[in-house]
Amino acid sequence: PNTMTTIDMTELDSKGWRCTKRLRHFLPKGLGLNIVISGVFWFVSVLGHFIEKWSYLRYAGLVSVAFGIPSVAIKAYRTLKRKHFDANCMMVTAAIGSLLLQEYDEAASVSFLFAISEYLEDQATKRATKALDSIIKMRPDHANFVGPNGDVQIVPVESLAIGSLVSVRTGDQIPSDGVVVEGTSQIDESSLTGESIPVQKKPDDIVSGGTINAGLTRLIVKTTCLVEDSAVSRLVRLVEESASNTSPTEQLVDAFAKSYTPTVIVIALLMCTIPWLFGPEMGRKWTMNGLIIVVIACPCALTISTPVTYAAGLAATAQKGIIVKGGAKLEALGSVKTVVFDKTGTLTEGKFRLIHLEIVGTNKQRREVMSLLSTMEAPSSHPLATALVNAAKAEGVERAENSQVLNHTILPGEGVTAIVDGEEVYVGNVRLFDRLGMYDSLGDDEKAKAEQWNSEGGTVGFLGVKGAGIVGMFCVADGVRPEARYVIDELARDGCVIVILTGDGDGAAKAVARAVGLPLDCVQSRLTPDAKLHCVASELGLSKRSGSFWSKKELLLFVGDGVN
Repeated sequence: PNTMTTIDMTELDSKGWRCTKRLRHFLPKGLGLNIVISGVFWFVSVLGHFIEKWSYLRYAGLVSVAFGIPSVAIKAYRTLKRKHFDANCMMVTAAIGSLLLQEYDEAASVSFLFAISEYLEDQATKRATKALDSIIKMRPDHANFVGPNGDVQIVPVESLAIGSLVSVRTGDQIPSDGVVVEGTSQIDESSLTGESIPVQKKPDDIVSGGTINAGLTRLIVKTTCLVEDSAVSRLVRLVEESASNTSPTEQLVDAFAKSYTPTVIVIALLMCTIPWLFGPEMGRKWTMNGLIIVVIACPCALTISTPVTYAAGLAATAQKGIIVKGGAKLEALGSVKTVVFDKTGTLTEGKFRLIHLEIVGTNKQRREVMSLLSTMEAPSSHPLATALVNAAKAEGVERAENSQVLNHTILPGEGVTAIVDGEEVYVGNVRLFDRLGMYDSLGDDEKAKAEQWNSEGGTVGFLGVKGAGIVGMFCVADGVRPEARYVIDELARDGCVIVILTGDGDGAAKAVARAVGLPLDCVQSRLTPDAKLHCVASELGLSKRSGSFWSKKELLLFVGDGVN
């Protein structure tokens, strides 16, 4: 006895804890040690089932059940307390039944495999929740309120009134939508738009709540709405509403599970009881069959995977700046077979630049034409208008502030018109000036030049004055988005029919089609907004007629930037 070694239990516990920590280091995040142990003993019990001389190993299934079933049993108990019966209850029933029949390896299989499925479900749910949380965190909690005396106080964003001045330092989030009143800086709008390149903002520019001051200058922003009405708050509400809107598939699965599960349980109960009246052998055989029915007929994969899939999908798209309004809309995307693209600002960058400007006749000088173009296009939001205004500024030509502009009107699919200092002025495409009868009076050289610009992929426009005819012609060009060809190729690979609809001329439209790898017969050009609508209706009609009675409903997706 004097030579016996004393065992230090504290040291043993410490070593055991260190071993457990090392083991957890190699396990996937969230995978419990109990599941691993259950899996190991399940595998051992399976060896006892297949190798006769190792039949005693089937008792390892008891250990597997002991580690695998408790978490499932707790959920089953909570479900029964609510007077419901779900997949957890079915799995516990099957495991207990297998143990009573001494089929330990079967009980281990049920316990381990369902525990693994629970782990996978939890991981998917956590990822979806994490994605939703990251969107909610885009909404700041506090703001740097600038008082009347210029002092800055940190206040809750909910206390900001419309017209409040807030200080946005480098790295700060803008608390609410507003207008810059002081400072020039770069704003990271990727959380809202998905565009990674910061945008420069200067006084009088509009900024959105949730975006970040990524520049080196402090901004003073005047809020134009309450925090709950800001762009980021609307985004959060849309995501929350989308997650709560169930798709037809989810509704079908829920209704199916409610009636299906009790039916399976009743059938299994009859199989496990009535055959015993015909003898123990018959009873044992049919009881086993009944338990098998409980396991294989469990709709857990269907009921678990469907809502988790939609939640993960909605959250993932929202993180990329895409809001899908509910599972029904997400599911509808899978039925799209025809995709109709607008051109300007969708397949192209929407960043036009002036390439050519020609003066027609002797009625106007270049600076006069540029000033008139800037005056006519300044009120418009179309990307082409922005290019003309910027080109005028680049040449040092500003719009005439003293000019009287009356009846400024957008002509859908054609251009704009207004009365400037008593003269009726038009800016637009060939269709507009053809309708006005001015294009015919244009010289052959000018017409040939316009055709050449158009064939090179430019967008050709004209400036005309009533009574004087066309006094100027111009060409602007727009670059194709670098990702456009990849998107078109992916959609085509998925079997979608691709169509481009545009109000631009044939040359510009076909140039974009060639750049993205589309056949020229997939392009329709010189369309007004109404004509685009008719084309969409026509494509939708063809899509519906092409399907058979039993085929899945085919949908059409229109992709555009909302202009024209």
